Amino acid sequence: MPTITVLGGGVAGLTLAATLDPTTYDVTLVERHPDRPTVPTVFGIWPFALDALERIGLADRVREDGYALTSAVITADSGRRPVTMSRQGATMWAITRPALLSVLDGAVPDTVTRERRHVADATSLDADLVVAADGARSVVRRQVWGDEPRDTGIVAIRGVAPTPPDMPLDQMREFWGDGMLFGTGPNRLPHGMGTNWYASARRGEESPADALAWAREAYAGWPSLVRETLAAADPQQMVVTTILESRRPRTLVRDRYVLVGDAAHAMSPNLGRGACEAMVDAIALGEALNEHGLDGVRRYARERRRPGQRTRAAAAMVRRISLSPRAGRVVVRLAGGSRS
Repeated sequence: MPTITVLGGGVAGLTLAATLDPTTYDVTLVERHPDRPTVPTVFGIWPFALDALERIGLADRVREDGYALTSAVITADSGRRPVTMSRQGATMWAITRPALLSVLDGAVPDTVTRERRHVADATSLDADLVVAADGARSVVRRQVWGDEPRDTGIVAIRGVAPTPPDMPLDQMREFWGDGMLFGTGPNRLPHGMGTNWYASARRGEESPADALAWAREAYAGWPSLVRETLAAADPQQMVVTTILESRRPRTLVRDRYVLVGDAAHAMSPNLGRGACEAMVDAIALGEALNEHGLDGVRRYARERRRPGQRTRAAAAMVRRISLSPRAGRVVVRLAGGSRS
């Protein structure tokens, strides 16, 4: 039986392990930190990703554990000269990171061998196929492809609050201006609806407490929704990370190694599609392997290289626009020239 080692037990790795046929492959899932994240920030699951999850029987679970978002509002220029663009009708399902990981983990067959360890040398992994699902700082990509992700110089600050935001609970809102971005929306927490929020700006990574102190001062002149959200924020319910972007790979397959998810196309979070692309990658790879054997990696690479890289490039473009002085003018054009 061919052996497959999946390096990384996050969204991409768990999805692949759940997709692979356990009667065809001997699968090992290696994860350094298998414990669930404690801060329940939100993933947005777009329809194309739900369609892929439908094929492995998990779409209904995501809908049950998540909630629908049907509108989005972007306001540029910090609200001082506000320009607003609204979009209605496109449904995106939101689900917390721990809940999504739980759904995926529960679908992994018992036949999958799980190992908790750090892999410093990817070439030491003994398998017919090694799948790099180990994220933006992938050890496989660094050692086999020979490159590292780019540091965008932008930090992402994410948090949750126990009470819901003062806005419709099927809506997301973003505010752009002054080289910063702030977004907020609902979050289904164990006790009921709370708030999911995020901010980004050009600065270095720091502790949640320091990031919150900075944000409260930096966003002091922004709309009341932003100020109230930050006033209620708790550093214990925050994460601060540097936004990394991968370089465009010539191929997703090299020898017995294959890239999926962030290892293939680490992207800015501005489109909310990183987890979606990771799951679609993993399902496409798993289906190709199930149908065509180990030769399926080539089919996967042909199918998924361009879509993932297009999304990575588009997310980078939106990041640059949202944090630039041109943000208001862009929103005016997208909104058809109206100001509010």
